[in-house]
Amino acid sequence: MRLMSFWFGVIFSVLSFSSVADQFAIITYTSAFPSLTSSQVKMLYRGRLNHIEGQNVLLVDLPMNSNVRKHFYLMLLGKTPTQMQAIRARQSFSGKQVPPYELSQENIESVEYWLTEHPNGIAYVPLQWVSDKVHILYQFGDEEAL
Repeated sequence: MRLMSFWFGVIFSVLSFSSVADQFAIITYTSAFPSLTSSQVKMLYRGRLNHIEGQNVLLVDLPMNSNVRKHFYLMLLGKTPTQMQAIRARQSFSGKQVPPYELSQENIESVEYWLTEHPNGIAYVPLQWVSDKVHILYQFGDEEAL
């Protein structure tokens, strides 16, 4: 019985991990922002960059319990969402940075709605979520070293 539970856990972990995105896109609804470099993307999500082309940028995050969010931060910065939350809490407390708005649902409809409400908004999504409505600022995947 223990062995069966162990293998069920392993299979579940593999299946849930494989359903997480392998490639991500950094998107916006405005075409005013230029394409970004990997350094700029990292600086944005580390809270060290909050303007692009002189325009203030607002970031949005998927829900804290999102596997997509976890995979994104691990791929981009080598940090867990909890580590990022701690970093952002320090930045917010010092007045250096406003943390990203956290969505309540993990789906493209929520992301796109938020982007329509925030013209200078930027979001990360799995590449397969991208529609022709958005402007891709940057994209990367597992095989690429950022």
